Amino acid sequence: MSASIALLCLQSTEDGRAIAEAIREDNEGVVITNKPAMIQIERAERIVVKASTVSEHLGRAWDPEELQLALISIAGQVDETDDEFIVYWNN
Repeated sequence: MSASIALLCLQSTEDGRAIAEAIREDNEGVVITNKPAMIQIERAERIVVKASTVSEHLGRAWDPEELQLALISIAGQVDETDDEFIVYWNN
């Protein structure tokens, strides 16, 4: 049985690019594809967006709720804490 793919599509803005780079740093095997005005992020089973890593890339404090400002689309279930935003498949 193949793993389900978690997906995030973000606006290709300064914040969106910083979030994508933070995701690349924290999620081994993630596939990031730049498309016109959009960054598509895919990974088997789960994507973890860590506030601490995004903050480092942005150079300021970042709250996972801010992801909603850059988010275009999502595929999977979501779990959000003060420290992380996680997209996953619970098969």
